[in-house]
Amino acid sequence: MGQLLGIEVGNSNIKLVQGIKKGRIVHVQNHGITATPKNAVRDGFIVDMEAVYNAASELIKKKRFNEQNAALSIQGTSIITRDVIVPYMEENELRNVLEYQKEEYFPIDVSDYQTDFKILEKLDTDEGKKLSVLLVAAPNNMITGAMDLLRRLNLKVKFIDIASNAVANLYANKSMSFQGEEPYSIMVLDIGGQTTTATIISDGKILFSRTILYGFDELNDIISKEFSEESYEQVEIFKKRYAAIYDADKSPEEDLYGSHISHVIKPAIDTNLIQEISRVLDFYYSRNNARKVKTIYLVGGGACLKNFDRYIGKSFGINTVRGDILDNIKAKDALNFKEDFLYLTNVLGLITRIS
Repeated sequence: MGQLLGIEVGNSNIKLVQGIKKGRIVHVQNHGITATPKNAVRDGFIVDMEAVYNAASELIKKKRFNEQNAALSIQGTSIITRDVIVPYMEENELRNVLEYQKEEYFPIDVSDYQTDFKILEKLDTDEGKKLSVLLVAAPNNMITGAMDLLRRLNLKVKFIDIASNAVANLYANKSMSFQGEEPYSIMVLDIGGQTTTATIISDGKILFSRTILYGFDELNDIISKEFSEESYEQVEIFKKRYAAIYDADKSPEEDLYGSHISHVIKPAIDTNLIQEISRVLDFYYSRNNARKVKTIYLVGGGACLKNFDRYIGKSFGINTVRGDILDNIKAKDALNFKEDFLYLTNVLGLITRIS
């Protein structure tokens, strides 16, 4: 396929990565991030096409992106995923069967959704050969809105992928157990402005994914009220520079701003995010194919919150780290790419699909 332009139109930021995959190495030739116009995207739906088009077009011109072959990452709480076990059959036959039976798997009016599937693995069971299959349903208006944007940008759409599958491709190697080692899983926690997506991966395959309708934009509102600052841009800069979260019994004197902000934002994080992640883990562990989560990787803008990796790790008793640059990613603009990596994981996952 050659080079590819990966795009994600997020609720808070529009992200682009131009790159090529050679062997196992992803070479990033160019990348860019710009703020999504306020209220132009809601939970993955483009609701103000003109504003999003102008922002994306300006970013493409500013950063001089020159690749027309594009792929798009989408996410939102309205995207439904199901993993099912079906009798073994060839892929073409499976597609026909699932098209005929999709109403049985999704509690929706399927005429309003685009559906697809991915074969995760072949299984040998007491009942014979089976297939483990990931089913996906995405709203038609989410897909058509994204497609319309790319057409307006004069880009050729090669494929569309859900964010959880893209990030699973990117972090596949982190989920591989060594020979003789007990199989395990990892969680990639993508904390955005309006939503948080938890994706659990094992042996390079998605075991579970869930999107929570809560992101860290709310923290901006809390900080804005606390410090009487109305400018969103100034609050965002202040949050990135000073915001932190600590345990209730800690108030480090060397981080007075961070300690104070932690006291202000902690109730919202505990109520709206920690409890929801706990529910995700409980539901995951109730499933037959659950494997112990060995590590949580934090990505997205929320991963930049100071001390948040330690806070998550202590909350769930799971080793937690920021998802820093992987060793198979090489960027031309290494310094700026390092600063932006946490925001780019979904679009980087699109580039890994190049064969």
